[in-house]
Amino acid sequence: MLIDGKQLERDAVLRAEICIVGTGMGALSVASALIAERRSVLFIETGPLEQTRRAHAALQIENVGRPFGISTSRGLEVGGGTAFWHGVCAPLDEEDFQARPWIAHSGWPIGRSELDPWYATAEEFLCGRLDRMACNTDQGARLAGHLDRRKMDRQTTDRRTTDVLDAKTYCYRSSPFRGKELLREWCTHGRARCVYNSTALRLLHQHGKAHTLVVGSAGHQFSVIANKFVIAAGALETPRLLLNSLLDSLQGTPARAASPPASWWLGRNLIDHPVGYLSQIRFHLPPTDDGAAPDRRDPVLRVFPGFVLTPGIQHQHQLPNHTMFVRQGISSRPVPNRAVMSFLGVRGTRDIRLTHLTSLTRHPYILWRIAHQKLSLRPRSRYGDLFFMTEQLPNPDSRVSLSERQRDRFGLPIARVDWRLSEQDISMFADYHQLLMANLREHEEVRGLRADSMARWEDSLASGAHHLGTARMAASARDGVVDADLKIFGFENAWISDGSVFPTGGSVNPSLTICALGHRLGHHLNRLSP
Repeated sequence: MLIDGKQLERDAVLRAEICIVGTGMGALSVASALIAERRSVLFIETGPLEQTRRAHAALQIENVGRPFGISTSRGLEVGGGTAFWHGVCAPLDEEDFQARPWIAHSGWPIGRSELDPWYATAEEFLCGRLDRMACNTDQGARLAGHLDRRKMDRQTTDRRTTDVLDAKTYCYRSSPFRGKELLREWCTHGRARCVYNSTALRLLHQHGKAHTLVVGSAGHQFSVIANKFVIAAGALETPRLLLNSLLDSLQGTPARAASPPASWWLGRNLIDHPVGYLSQIRFHLPPTDDGAAPDRRDPVLRVFPGFVLTPGIQHQHQLPNHTMFVRQGISSRPVPNRAVMSFLGVRGTRDIRLTHLTSLTRHPYILWRIAHQKLSLRPRSRYGDLFFMTEQLPNPDSRVSLSERQRDRFGLPIARVDWRLSEQDISMFADYHQLLMANLREHEEVRGLRADSMARWEDSLASGAHHLGTARMAASARDGVVDADLKIFGFENAWISDGSVFPTGGSVNPSLTICALGHRLGHHLNRLSP
């Protein structure tokens, strides 16, 4: 059943076995396992059934940090971010889960092996059953052949030859998963309920047990009483909800001695994937494709390669796990990063603004990319523009807190977003870029390079629209907000299922990992007593 929260009576009370806040990737993944076992699930979604980028956002934020592209990177509608997800799937690497001594606060309380079976479940949920062997061999070989890792050797200080780059395969379907369609099906057939146009305000609790979710809609409030609560509101709104719920604890107010203490990490470590174009390769001969090759056995499935430093090189040079993509360019001129990234949230003609039309006329590169990605055209070029999706370092000073100036219509503080990159983020990327350029320069397929300055990177990098880290997973409350099972420290019946639980983000689209963690959590909740 789909329910418009605006139509509910003031002070109405809804009941469910499990209440899930949000309808995005993490919410739908955990719900999939629960609904399969016929559990009573109720979703609370702040947005409407349909949303356009021109509509007034259902939630406001106070943005005081680096420009974050929030207007194009939040999914405030039924289906959450899946409504405009591009469909890219790739798992985190083994080293992403490890504690790396050169990266402070790195390390997950689980390893890659713990998630491997759930990655398989997530792939099938999002893309159908993938032929992973086909993805890793035939596909992506067209461009990867130009930068084969066996040709990327360099002499190390002890004179031994060491591989520098590994190819990493990314898969996606040309018609990406849309959670709204699945949620409609569940609600139409009576398998779940979803209340939209409804914002979760506070989670009421006593002695470490949550019992009621207070929800606001159209100027009135109602309540949800449930046995278990799963918060999947995203890395910006999940801390806002919990910080408002634990406000007395944060302020040291003795009025609620039964209130669990808030973890110091709650809201901290707001990380993303800084992305953008920087530098260029010129090949002797043009690559035969841009890397987005269809699988002959499954024409809907498409794959493309990225390149990461080998674990040994990362360790030797003490660098994060950045990813580089080589995309065919149109000329030797630098790519207009800001103009290109402004198209990130465009899903169709309804989202096109005048600035987009202006960019199309001013920047031929954007039309070139459309020809590559949206049309069946495959123009060839000797130019290879380098696009980077980088791993942001954990940063407690980059955070979501509660605004001291702005409140919502119900009198509660809104989220205050302060996204920061550290000097170490920039300096480590500079070291990585220098190492990469030196090795590309020696490659037999490369005719020449254009190495851009770090000033250009600092000025033009953008958010990858991957909000992560503000309720990080850890072995104890001293180091994070949720445990290895995603249960909130201090609560016995509240969990988090979204990108906020990432301690570190690696350098891949996080959707597959969010989905894998959600299915794992759903399985875990099914094993618990009602």
